[in-house]
Amino acid sequence: MTLRRRILFYYAATLSVSLVIVAFWSWFEFTEQREVALRGGVEAASKHNPLLETFEIILFGGLPALLLGIIGGSLLMRRALRPIEQLTEVLEKTTASNLAEPVARSGNGDELDRMSAVFNGMKERLDASFTQTREFTLHASHELKTPLTILHGTLEQMMEDGAAPVAHRERIASMLEEVQRLSGIVGQLAFLAKADAGMLETSCGPVALHDLVRDLVEDLTLLSAPQNISVALESCQHSIVHGDRMRLRQLLLILGDNAVKHNHKNGSIALELRGDGEQITFCIANTGPALPPELHSRVFERFLRGDASHSSSVEGSGLGLSIAQSIARSHHGTLVFEVLEDGRTHLALSLPAGQR
Repeated sequence: MTLRRRILFYYAATLSVSLVIVAFWSWFEFTEQREVALRGGVEAASKHNPLLETFEIILFGGLPALLLGIIGGSLLMRRALRPIEQLTEVLEKTTASNLAEPVARSGNGDELDRMSAVFNGMKERLDASFTQTREFTLHASHELKTPLTILHGTLEQMMEDGAAPVAHRERIASMLEEVQRLSGIVGQLAFLAKADAGMLETSCGPVALHDLVRDLVEDLTLLSAPQNISVALESCQHSIVHGDRMRLRQLLLILGDNAVKHNHKNGSIALELRGDGEQITFCIANTGPALPPELHSRVFERFLRGDASHSSSVEGSGLGLSIAQSIARSHHGTLVFEVLEDGRTHLALSLPAGQR
């Protein structure tokens, strides 16, 4: 039975029951009036008030029928629309990570079953597109590594040639710098492609996150010295997480490097590490140009460089925060971006606590 016919059937059933109640009460009133007429004659029957009888029919027949129609119709309509709610809930939970999971079908061939089949076909096409993109990125980055390595080595040999003119060596140095930057981008793309495909190789174990945070403070102190940026570790609780030490250090370095690059002279960076026994949170806040509100929801997108007025003066490929988010997710954590009321940029990393 199709959804349209099912709804019409439910309403027809409710209306039929209501009409039966009204008809039954009308028949009851007619039977009572006839009995009175047979016992007392026409004079006794004429004492009945037609207006009062109509009111009794409406009160004892129409009102219950109306209530039954409203309540019964609501219940039946909710039952009829429940499959739509279930389909909506499933589609709301659809992300790029679960495109391979099909939507459950009823198999009765109605409109909802056909709609589920359409959504399954769409999810299959999207999954194939995402897979093709990941494989292309992974294969392309792999194929580019070898020629870039050869080019890098050749340029280094040319730089070591003492007989080359100074101007020639300066051009070689510029090309070598661009090759190094391109090699970094290729490596980052390969990392993200592996993370999307679940191919990252990790070595999990207990990691003292407080030690990594203290090391990060020392590194940031050196990186921020040219701009006279102050680095403050406001709190650093003893925190143990279960994960890959190298990946977690990479994540923290990305966040710290981002705080230095997107800062201004004589600015500040504040770090904090706290835990409640079940969840460990690392926060880093920095001064500097705030990201426009329309870009807040896109901050973890790949190759996003912020607004044009500041992105040109900041080095980077726009892949750092995407990599940081991938590492956080691989450790069952979250990374949240926000701009505080005082205008500082704030990033909060939350990870499940490990054993002490």
